Amino acid sequence: MGKESNAPIEPESQTELLEECLRVDGVLVAGVPGAGGYDAIFCIIADDGGETFEHLVNLWEKRSVRVCPLSAREERSFGARLENVEAFLSLSGVASLGHH
Repeated sequence: MGKESNAPIEPESQTELLEECLRVDGVLVAGVPGAGGYDAIFCIIADDGGETFEHLVNLWEKRSVRVCPLSAREERSFGARLENVEAFLSLSGVASLGHH
């Protein structure tokens, strides 16, 4: 389908950028999310001091492919925890509002 629509799942320019990202110390994994195309990449990093993130931003700024970081961090106050599924069941009605 990607060939027929001329929308590659992982364009060569993204592959090159991902390979560069994977060479940065602290980058655990990098890839193209979802159906691919030119719209997004992701990097999961282990970075306590912010050096890996800054290195990636500097790398992206030097590329001809325009990349804008959207950063997300884990919540450090509790680590991994078991969630009470009952707390989320009450939200199921909210998701269906306006969709009759």
